[in-house]
Amino acid sequence: MEISLRKLWVISILIIQQFAFLVDASHSRKKIVPALYVFGDSTVDAGNNNNLKTLAKANKFPYGIDFNNCSTGRFSNGKTIADIIAIRLGLPMPPPYLGVPKSQRHQVVTGLNYASGSCGILNSTRSGDCLSLDKQIEYFTLSVDNDLPRSIHSKTKLRHYLANSIYLLSIGSNDYMLNYFKYPNETNNKLNPEKYADYLLEQLTSRIKRIYDLGARKFVVSRIGQIGCTPTVSIRTPYSQKCNEDMNQKVKPYSDKLPGKLQELQTQLPHSLFVNLDNYNFAHKIRNSPEKFGKRLTLIS
Repeated sequence: MEISLRKLWVISILIIQQFAFLVDASHSRKKIVPALYVFGDSTVDAGNNNNLKTLAKANKFPYGIDFNNCSTGRFSNGKTIADIIAIRLGLPMPPPYLGVPKSQRHQVVTGLNYASGSCGILNSTRSGDCLSLDKQIEYFTLSVDNDLPRSIHSKTKLRHYLANSIYLLSIGSNDYMLNYFKYPNETNNKLNPEKYADYLLEQLTSRIKRIYDLGARKFVVSRIGQIGCTPTVSIRTPYSQKCNEDMNQKVKPYSDKLPGKLQELQTQLPHSLFVNLDNYNFAHKIRNSPEKFGKRLTLIS
């Protein structure tokens, strides 16, 4: 999966601008926030799938060719958006939860990555073994209840730490690719795109509330990109390097409705803050004007 490095930098800068109240410009090299916790799919998986029985792994060439020529399990030629955000926040890149020995997890206080390729918001979304969003939250619960208190001994300090950390969620595309489009006769998949988007967003918001109940307050949530333009889809379309616009249009209701849902959550959940990454329309701009982003190929993955 190739992600434009310039795109990642632009997005990370926009996130930091949204959280500008946390930034001390005179200490830009220091940590801006205590930690970054990552939930999601292959867009941000840092290697959790390396430890699972699945074909959805990215631990071999050509993955990682721009990551010191090392295939770490990231579904990218280099860093993921989660890595870039962490660096811009003055943090180390969050390691994959399953890649950290159990005996050492309490030592990691700058954030962890629970993301898992091929999984989604729904437990029924998967291709082989993977960490569903529910499972990722279960692991985060263990971090909050068992691991972090061993390093942050004061309950007050732990609450402050959790409230000021950032929680990135980049998930949902597989709920279309590996579920809605793949199994159209399943009960929920018979819904029209508008109603399926509503159903999916209802499931997502209920899980965000669980993360909030564990102490999280500052969220960055990504829309689903134009999955009809991914190479695996476009190569099956009638014309070379053309997007499947029918897929894009069926995904669009989710991306259109997500900001409103996040605004509702921010109103409902005291002291919460939500930032929405509009990568759906950002990808559209890259397709229409690739030269502005230093790209010649406009397939998006």
